[in-house]
Amino acid sequence: MEYELRKLAETCALLLDSGRPLILSWAEGIAFHHQPLPLNTKELLRERMRGRIYWASVIFAAMPGYRPSLKVGPRDIPVLMNPNPVLRNVAAWLKTRLTA
Repeated sequence: MEYELRKLAETCALLLDSGRPLILSWAEGIAFHHQPLPLNTKELLRERMRGRIYWASVIFAAMPGYRPSLKVGPRDIPVLMNPNPVLRNVAAWLKTRLTA
């Protein structure tokens, strides 16, 4: 789901406050967080072996310049410049989906 950057940071702060660990990824001018599906079925495991990954959700926002964190009140949301080629490709794809 696409967010404005401030709303993405606020949503991440809520997730952190609920006890969920969270680090935003950054690549290709996009900040994003993905939640993978657990590999708890044979079908998902087979798909993973074929190189296909399924995510339960992905939230993202345009963030043209890299920053190591986003500040929300007392919270610092960490942002990792992601070197992973798969996640860089995902970020490039998400960038083509931006509505604004």
